[in-house]
Amino acid sequence: MESPKFPIRWKLLSGFVGLALLVLVVVLFAVSQILDNRIREDINSSFHEAGKIFEQLQDVRFRQLRQTATLVADMPYMKAAISTGDPNTINQQIRQELVHLLHFDPLISDTLASEPLTTSLDSVGLVMVFDKDGVLLGQLSNIDPNKTSMSSKSGVQKALKGQYPQQSYIWKQGENYFNVITIPVFLQNQVIAALSLGYPIRNREAELLAQVIGYEVSYYVDEKLLTTSIDSLLEKDRTILSKGIEQASVDEINRQGSTTIEMEMKNQQWLAYLLPMVQYDPQSVEISGYYAVAKSLTQALEPLHQLQRVIYLIGFGGILIAIVLGITLTKNLTRPINRLLDGIKRIENEDYDHPVSVESRDEFGQLTRTFNKLVTNIKESIREKETLLAEIHHRVKNNLAVISGLLQLEGNNVEDEQTERIIKNSQLRIQSMATVHEMLYKAQNFNNLAFNDFIKKMVNSIHDIYKSAYSDLSVDIDAEDIDLNVNQAVPFGLMVNELVTNAFKHAYPDGGSGTVAISFYEEEGSVVLKVEDEGKGLDDDFSLEESESLGFSLIKILSTQIDAKIKIESERGTKITVIFEKKDKKGSSSSLNLN
Repeated sequence: MESPKFPIRWKLLSGFVGLALLVLVVVLFAVSQILDNRIREDINSSFHEAGKIFEQLQDVRFRQLRQTATLVADMPYMKAAISTGDPNTINQQIRQELVHLLHFDPLISDTLASEPLTTSLDSVGLVMVFDKDGVLLGQLSNIDPNKTSMSSKSGVQKALKGQYPQQSYIWKQGENYFNVITIPVFLQNQVIAALSLGYPIRNREAELLAQVIGYEVSYYVDEKLLTTSIDSLLEKDRTILSKGIEQASVDEINRQGSTTIEMEMKNQQWLAYLLPMVQYDPQSVEISGYYAVAKSLTQALEPLHQLQRVIYLIGFGGILIAIVLGITLTKNLTRPINRLLDGIKRIENEDYDHPVSVESRDEFGQLTRTFNKLVTNIKESIREKETLLAEIHHRVKNNLAVISGLLQLEGNNVEDEQTERIIKNSQLRIQSMATVHEMLYKAQNFNNLAFNDFIKKMVNSIHDIYKSAYSDLSVDIDAEDIDLNVNQAVPFGLMVNELVTNAFKHAYPDGGSGTVAISFYEEEGSVVLKVEDEGKGLDDDFSLEESESLGFSLIKILSTQIDAKIKIESERGTKITVIFEKKDKKGSSSSLNLN
């Protein structure tokens, strides 16, 4: 029986393991997607909350600046100084009197700061006074005043027209940037000047904001990254952050009020939320600025990665359990199948005496019991057929023996030598077939015949018949133990009879001494029979194909039936070699076909 290339136990095992892997992959993918989406939703929600905080801070800053600027503009000594139009008088009032009243703290209360945020007049903040033409009259900074008009600065022109601002603006003075508000200064209901008050945009403020909202805060002002709370940000990462903000759609930010970008910094994936520092107006806004609230996605997703690792470990354990369960289950499921296969193999080897053990009461048990019952029926049927076949072989042998006896009786009454020879040859042929059937029913094997025993018995029988005429003729038999299928044995037995008989009759026609040698063996997968004598040999012009003798005609017909090749050599005596391939021919017929 051919072994299966992919046994069912491996199919079941691969099914269990594959199912476990599929469940693991599906669960891992589902959990990863759900958690990833949930984390991103939480971050986006937090970003929107941070955006509201910045909107509130902007409103607080604007109100704080406007209230402070209004109080300063309404101070009598400030109005008196401004009304003089003298820069020295104005600068003296700002730097000596006003500076002590102003607190340029960060947007977050300075109680959060661990150290003072102001060190000099040039870094604390911005205070400027402009005349009606926009020319600078005085300022808090020690920088030399610019005598040119500064009415182009955002918010100045409106203030000089008596309008109060609706938002703050971003100014640049020197290397510093300020969040500035400009209001008109009135004297007797007339605008006599404009006063600008601004808070510096500093890195410390970004750090304090980051501590409050729990996200990293950056200021992107005047198309460059001004400050950031992200620690140890290398120049290449600053460039990445700047480019990410630059590539964000300004129109989308101004239309929606914010936008979200994703980038890679510090070998991590970051998500940044952008919102404007001032309302964009190309006609009035000189410098634009944006808040960038950033969060490391890599760190935010670390719990997800930890969960994934846990799932991997659980999945690996699940696979091991699936393998163990699969091996156990497949072993239990395939054990009865393997027993049935073993039983079938025993039947192939004609072993019907060992039933398959029944160990379960399920379908496999029922199948095994049915199989054993079937084998028992087959065994009984085979034994009945073997008995009948043995009886048939026995009766055929007896009938052939009777026919041979009748031919012998007829031969005894025949005086014609030619007729006597024909009867004797026929008797030998019938005796050859009878010997085959005799050996078959005695061996109790109706498919194969131990042909070495047949050859010995057949040759000895022929020798006994011709012994009186050829008393000095000896026989040398060298036969290997070879079994032949009965459908090859019968025609091949007749060929042995013809060849050996011809050797006795024709090799030594006038008597004399000699030896007839018979060799029977296997060589390179083929069966070989050699019949040799030391007699007179065949005629020089002898041809098996053209021979008309009955014996050689039979040999030709019989060789065709078993697909044999015949080689004849006639130098010192005669040597005939018969070579054929042993085949397990099926069928019950062993009759001689002479058609």
